[in-house]
Amino acid sequence: MDFAVGKLFHLGHLVEDLEAVDRWYDDIFGCVRFYHGYEKAARRTASLLVISDMVMEPIMPSAAPEDAQSPLGKFKTRFGNRLHSIAWYVDDIGACSAHLADNGIRQVGLTGKPVTDPRIQVAVWTHPKDTRALWEFCEPGFARDPRLDAAWSDGFWRNEHPLRIQRTAYISVVLNDLAEAPSLYGQALGGTLLHEEESGGARRAFYAVGEETVIQAIQPVQPGTVEADDLKRNGEGVHEIVFATSDLGAAAAFLEAKGQRLERRSGDAFWINIDDSFGLNVGFTDRNIPNDKRG
Repeated sequence: MDFAVGKLFHLGHLVEDLEAVDRWYDDIFGCVRFYHGYEKAARRTASLLVISDMVMEPIMPSAAPEDAQSPLGKFKTRFGNRLHSIAWYVDDIGACSAHLADNGIRQVGLTGKPVTDPRIQVAVWTHPKDTRALWEFCEPGFARDPRLDAAWSDGFWRNEHPLRIQRTAYISVVLNDLAEAPSLYGQALGGTLLHEEESGGARRAFYAVGEETVIQAIQPVQPGTVEADDLKRNGEGVHEIVFATSDLGAAAAFLEAKGQRLERRSGDAFWINIDDSFGLNVGFTDRNIPNDKRG
């Protein structure tokens, strides 16, 4: 590839009440918010907030009737509160766009119109039918991301916050066919396969992408699982984020004290009830992914 995928920029979380969701993120994660504002071209209000190594972007589409057919407006109508997209930094947006096009991946700009000249784009988004989940790419400097500051530290979440978040363990996407994962997360994004397994009613493949992201690609093979139900109800797309914690028990106790209902509890993971988290499918684990080299 003639460009490099860098740090994950943010994970998009579409919401219907940004004020309530911002309060929830503050209360649960002790986040650092570095943006909150309205973007006229995208017809949305959003926040950007840091949790450990991750930036979340809760996004509230415009409620104006004339904006109902915008890309975000249509997503809201179809899905309501849920994960929306994965965004990465790249070092050359033009080369990135050309590479995606060479791999048969269509792209649009901020307003949802097809990209014809990537050199004039501040960011590009992929067509989700081509990438099975919505991806976004932009160059660093698109926002004042505090993680890009040389003095930045995530020590607060590692050592002080009760969740004891060490890093983002992985972001999951659900696919109809896991055989497509190598062309998407290997060829198109230059990722490295870390591990494959079949567990919990699904086939799973973990890919290291860019500087620090791990993507878990999931093909459900057993009906009735959370992944299978999500795929059946919503189609292919971004499914969940799971944080790595150094103290699973303390994290669970903290969340329950905050009134969060916990589900799918096992020896090495649990998830927050999706209604308590405004549609954010978020879990916590102390499992180490085989061959994951992150500290």
